Amino acid sequence: METSIRRAFAAALIASTLLAGHGAAHAQPAANAEADSARTMDAAYIAVPVVRDGRLVNYLFVSVRIDIAPNVDLWRTRERAHFLRDALLRAAHRAPLADAAHADQLNRPAALAAFRAAAQQALGAGAVRGVTIVAVNSSRPAYLANR
Repeated sequence: METSIRRAFAAALIASTLLAGHGAAHAQPAANAEADSARTMDAAYIAVPVVRDGRLVNYLFVSVRIDIAPNVDLWRTRERAHFLRDALLRAAHRAPLADAAHADQLNRPAALAAFRAAAQQALGAGAVRGVTIVAVNSSRPAYLANR
């Protein structure tokens, strides 16, 4: 494995491990914004590999917010946070989630579908009300990632 790829992989693992659970804050326009935001689980900095022609060319770091259904025991669901993070990370590595034309961008429909399925697997189908991609960051600038 190339040294730069090793460094990128190590950075991805460190970021995923150390920054787990530190979700980005966002404003919600709804009147029940505070109550709604309390029924979410965040998974920050999920490392999504970008592979082109069998070579790792980039990592995208994706922050995801899972909305928990109102009829589900929130605390029991939060006890499964480590299973959720594992399922999301496995989904990120199972199928290509990067945009086919741009190695520094996420294929949002594919990522949402994969992350939703992973969240339902980890928490139960009835526990997941919705999935939102909060942020996407590339480990390489666009002019380098798309080479």
